[in-house]
Amino acid sequence: MKASGLADVAREARSAASALRDELAVGRSGLVSVSGVLAEQLVRELGAGAEPGAVRTEGEGVAPGADVLVRVIAGEPTEVDLALVRAADARGVPVVLVQLWPQADWTRPFVLSPFVVECRAGEGFPMREIADRIVDAAERGPSLAASIPALRGSVERKLIRQSVVRALLLALRSRGAATRPALTLEQLRLVARLGVVGDDVHARLRDDPALLGGVLGVVLAAGVGFRGVARTARYVLPAPVANAAVAAAGTWALARAARGLAARSGS
Repeated sequence: MKASGLADVAREARSAASALRDELAVGRSGLVSVSGVLAEQLVRELGAGAEPGAVRTEGEGVAPGADVLVRVIAGEPTEVDLALVRAADARGVPVVLVQLWPQADWTRPFVLSPFVVECRAGEGFPMREIADRIVDAAERGPSLAASIPALRGSVERKLIRQSVVRALLLALRSRGAATRPALTLEQLRLVARLGVVGDDVHARLRDDPALLGGVLGVVLAAGVGFRGVARTARYVLPAPVANAAVAAAGTWALARAARGLAARSGS
């Protein structure tokens, strides 16, 4: 490899290492405030295994420092519901509405919030859908999931989906070597954010320079391998299609590997 090529690789590695450390420095605390009908039951289910106080109810108020308010309603929204949604909105807290036992002639409360979950009679709380809407509404999904295990699957799926799409778009707009560092950074940030979600992995990546360097090396080496696959694929596919397919598949594969590491560490 030429000296200029080695210098490019060194710069890419330094930039990637800095990005990885920045992502791992993200705070790992979050709070979901729950109120309304059957609020205590939802707190128990959503807060299973969570850090103390990460999911709690404040009666008819919004818990101080809440990232998201989950409001459980039955029937048409009341004046109390409207006032609470307005108070949360004034504080910049997004609201997820869980509508119990909706009837055909009820007004859907989308005017109050775009994040609405319908809960049918006799089926219990649809926890996966509620978790998905909380993650959609929250700005700090990984931090919330670090504190609340019930949200981890939703956060991981969203992170992977978003990162795969970004990698695909980067590859479609590829300008040769100039795109390589951006794609590598995208994949590293995904691995780091998945690490933030998991307890043990985050601590080990943050505190063990050797492990951090190993992860960095794996992602950089994988990028080289993916580019080789893309070059081969160009013999049978248009270059933009080959680049996009390999970038998306490679990002997904790295995410799967990161999730597997987290699962083994937590077992």
